[in-house]
Amino acid sequence: MICLVNPSSTRWRYRIPLSVLAIAASLEGHYDYEIVDGNLDREIFTTLPRLIREKRIRYAAFTVMPGPQLEQSILLSRLIRQEFPHVTIIWGGYFPTLHTGVVLNAPYVDYVVRDQGDYAFKRLIDCLEHGGSPGSIPGLSYKEHGIRHNEKQKLIDPNELPALPYHRVDLRRYIGRTYVGTRTVNYHSSVGCPFLCGFCAVAASYKARWLGLTPERMVNDLRWFAQHHGVNAIEFHDNNFFTSEKRTREFSERLGDGEFTWWGEARPDTLLAYDDQTWREMRRAGCKMIFMGAESSSPEVLALMDKGGTQTPDTVLELAGKMRSFNIVPEFSFVLGSPTADVQEDIERDIRFIKRIKAINPRSEIVMYVYSPVHFEDSDLFHAAREHNFSYPQSLDDWLLPEWQLHDLRKSPVTPWLSKRDIDRIRNFERVLNACYPTVSDLKLRALGRNVLKLLGSWRYRLSLYTIPYEIALMQRLFRYRQPEVEGF
Repeated sequence: MICLVNPSSTRWRYRIPLSVLAIAASLEGHYDYEIVDGNLDREIFTTLPRLIREKRIRYAAFTVMPGPQLEQSILLSRLIRQEFPHVTIIWGGYFPTLHTGVVLNAPYVDYVVRDQGDYAFKRLIDCLEHGGSPGSIPGLSYKEHGIRHNEKQKLIDPNELPALPYHRVDLRRYIGRTYVGTRTVNYHSSVGCPFLCGFCAVAASYKARWLGLTPERMVNDLRWFAQHHGVNAIEFHDNNFFTSEKRTREFSERLGDGEFTWWGEARPDTLLAYDDQTWREMRRAGCKMIFMGAESSSPEVLALMDKGGTQTPDTVLELAGKMRSFNIVPEFSFVLGSPTADVQEDIERDIRFIKRIKAINPRSEIVMYVYSPVHFEDSDLFHAAREHNFSYPQSLDDWLLPEWQLHDLRKSPVTPWLSKRDIDRIRNFERVLNACYPTVSDLKLRALGRNVLKLLGSWRYRLSLYTIPYEIALMQRLFRYRQPEVEGF
């Protein structure tokens, strides 16, 4: 018996655990398994040991993202190793893919499945159950006279994979009201990304590889959600949904008017090259908001980030205006505080640039992160961080230290090149910006709260006075203002 564990990422609204369902799909008809979702089960530290005893679990598999999931994965794996030493513990996901050696040096992790695990995980279980050598399984790392890393798994075409076993979870608990729609679910329609941005875990894992589902399969899946569960809105959690204009357009053309509203992620230069007819089809088919990485107002910083393509700061400004004309909300993310020669001036330039975007399209959503290095050896940005004496913990247990738990949330990362004053400057501007322009995705923020925040933030925003905005911080806490980059939609 196998237990597939989705550890808690409690800062986010509940979402279908697509990563563990992808692994479950490969097990259907071959092995018995249980799914435990820490986002729904607040008693997971009791539930998991009970399941191991009652169901005679032999394998516990964790999908691990940096941040809150990592903490729970470490604590649960420790618990299992202590109380059930016979259970084999397997980790997969972005964190163990990027920090494989550190994970396997921990005494409570036996195997790591790197990148896509759709084939590798089942092959590992076959090997452990029926005999054979794990050395022949692509994408697997394990302990054998030290740590051994097998060859990289080739990118798996998602069209060749079986449908996800949604019947193994209670989908009703994952359907929610969001800005996108009244009955929203999350969905993955592609894997990877064709770019190599130096701050991105996806680039580090997939190395510019991307494959997508066919529009026909996508639409059929979404209509199944609508027919059986009344779903009317989709969050596409692809790393780059809009990579192919042809696919996007065909998908949009296949959808009827008013069937769904939807959100996805893109690159600004990719979208700006789209034909106007594609934009019209997207809008007609319900595209409501698009998340994009603007990242920086500096061409030099964009080059350091290895953004590639044709993206420039002017690309972002032009796209903000174009999306206004098509009534689709742009959601621009910025990564501030990169390790450059004049980081303070870069921060100030980004602040001025964000205000230019807002002047062109006031509906633009702005998501701000502080740069947190991603373990990507091919990235100039990562090497620049190392030159400032940045280094990761060499022990998995050290990731439980408070400063490292915050690092991958990109709110208070470990950044030796940034002073407290730099971080405060970013955070204070963010508070003023969010007061002057409260996010549309906070459905619980009523008119009174919006008006109070706008009143407090508008004069500061207009006069560029961002220092110690205590009154805004107090009101945001009072109204429980939520940021999409922290809590989702």
